Amino acid sequence: MTGRPVVLLLGGSPSPRSHTAAVIGAAAGVLTELGAEPLVWDLAARPLPIVDASCHGRPELYADPLARQLSPMAARADAFVLASPTYHGSYSGALKNALDHLDGHEMAGKPVGLLAHGENLTAVQVCDALRTVVRALKGVAVPEQLVTVPGDFERTGDGRRLLAAPAARGRLDVLCRSLVAVTRQLAAGDAVGIGTAWE
Repeated sequence: MTGRPVVLLLGGSPSPRSHTAAVIGAAAGVLTELGAEPLVWDLAARPLPIVDASCHGRPELYADPLARQLSPMAARADAFVLASPTYHGSYSGALKNALDHLDGHEMAGKPVGLLAHGENLTAVQVCDALRTVVRALKGVAVPEQLVTVPGDFERTGDGRRLLAAPAARGRLDVLCRSLVAVTRQLAAGDAVGIGTAWE
């Protein structure tokens, strides 16, 4: 990594103007303030086709142009943020399908922040499930995470949602700071110092 850390934010809601999209937008803003370069992929705006297993590991063979773009963008990233609404006690199929388009090397050894949204705090199950996926992809999920509920948001005049609750914004700030710090430490090879970002 040279200069600003590049962070790919994957928003796993297939619904436009979702709570998940609002959290991703807020996270991108915080990361920018911290000196990172956020790359936002909102699966509502940029949906991916069902993964074609015959193209696994060879994204250039996908017929869909968006499918050809995701793996190179993920490979360029120094860190990731995965965000999802709660669907049947876990993360969305849209996010799972997006992750299925990766062959594993793109996330290996890179920090990952986790965000989830649900009707109540049982949405933490989304983060629990995603930690298993991140481990399978050889990523490093940071301990901090953010779970939001509807009361954490306000509506703007044009109908968009904004993450407004001070407590939720504070937790997002802590998560983003940890993600950026760990990304820089890993890039510098400072394995001993990584724990200080999590204290």
